[in-house]
This record gives sequence, structure tokens and C-alpha cells, in this order.
Amino acid sequence: MEEQLRILKMLEEGKITAEQASELLAALTPQKEVGAASYEVAKTEPVNMDYDKRMVRIVVDSSEGDKVNVQLPVTAIRQILKVTGKLPVVSENMQGIELTEVLDTVVDCLDAEAIGDIVNVVSKAGDVVKIYIG
Repeated sequence: MEEQLRILKMLEEGKITAEQASELLAALTPQKEVGAASYEVAKTEPVNMDYDKRMVRIVVDSSEGDKVNVQLPVTAIRQILKVTGKLPVVSENMQGIELTEVLDTVVDCLDAEAIGDIVNVVSKAGDVVKIYIG
């Protein structure tokens, strides 16, 4: 936990980028196997710092060569989830990725006002989905 706070402090001070902070936090995160994909689930703690203004980043790299990088404020993601029940850009045809589990994890983390890596998914087919809040 102390290491996570140090990383967040360095990010706040501008010593590292959000991407570097995300990578460092991910290195501290345990992984578990579920079905055909490997899921990395962050241990996160609530942070009360204008949470709705933080950015949710979604990176998709499909095995078919599609690459998507979306960055939206937490408020926008909450509204999208409320209206559509889906995350933007996460494709239904990604093989081996349990999208309901990913969606449930994102909703739980948003409710808990978590920051850092939320989910890193790598399917056997080579599809990659990364979602983090910075």
C-alpha cells in the first residue's frame, strides 16, 4: 500500500506520467486466471479528489489488428454505462474475454472510486483489453 501511495504522489507531482504510474501499479498487482483469459485485478482504495474529473482509459488491441484508445472522464463513463449498459469500444466478438466480468469489475471500481489499473485482459486469441483510471 505504501508503494502505491508513493507512485500516486510521483504522478501528482508530475515526476511520472499517468501511463508510467499505471504500469508501476500494475507491477504491484496479483493476477488470476479465469476461463480463457488472464485477468489482472487491482487492489484499489477510494480516493476523494474530484473523482468524477479523473480519466478512464480504455485500450483495445484485437488479434485482428484493430487498435482503439479511448480516454473519457469518469462522469462520462458512468453516464454511458447507465444509458447503454456497455463500455465504449469493447467488442462483443472478442473471443475468450468474459465481457460481463469486465463490466462488473469496472462498475464496482467506479462505485468504490478506485484509481489505477482496473482490468488487464489478454485472451488466448491475442485480444487485449486494458482499463485504468488516472
